[in-house]
Amino acid sequence: MNVFESIVQLDKGITLWLNNLSEPWNDGFWWVLSDVHTWFPVYAVIGVYMLWRLGWKKGLAVVLSVLLTVVLVDQGANLVKYSVARLRPSFDAWMVCGGLRLPYGILSTGKYGFFSAHAGNSFGFAMASYLGLRWYKPEGLYKLYGWCAFVWAAFVSVSRIMMGAHFLGDILVGSLVGMGIGYLCALLARFLIKKV
Repeated sequence: MNVFESIVQLDKGITLWLNNLSEPWNDGFWWVLSDVHTWFPVYAVIGVYMLWRLGWKKGLAVVLSVLLTVVLVDQGANLVKYSVARLRPSFDAWMVCGGLRLPYGILSTGKYGFFSAHAGNSFGFAMASYLGLRWYKPEGLYKLYGWCAFVWAAFVSVSRIMMGAHFLGDILVGSLVGMGIGYLCALLARFLIKKV
């Protein structure tokens, strides 16, 4: 077994262990966290807050940087998923035979899961929105917002493991990609605001 295969096997083992930490009584909690529709009202409230708190020009630039982050991460994830073609845990025979919990059956999210768009989008949203608020209104309580946003992103990401939709490696890579793209889009918004 080479180093790459060892890493893949370790990823599978840790993912299976994490997935089995969930219990039937908290499946609904993970499902709600995992469902993107749950968060649309929250995104809208944060967007309106940014426009109100930063003024419409800066606020609009930050909101657009957050939207750009989500679009880039989402489309990037789709491109990589079909290029890498790594099966989701729910389609991996070793994982299913090992006792993978699929509380709601196989989710209709496609066969491939590397990297996680949920993790990328949630961490990208957290990064771009936090930086946008912190850079333009540093006197606010944005450290608290930052903590809340990143903890929320971590819970959303872990929910994908609990649903049997992603490996831990998918989540880690997605999180890093999301934060990187979120940071770059926040820099772009900052550049545009300084120019305008």
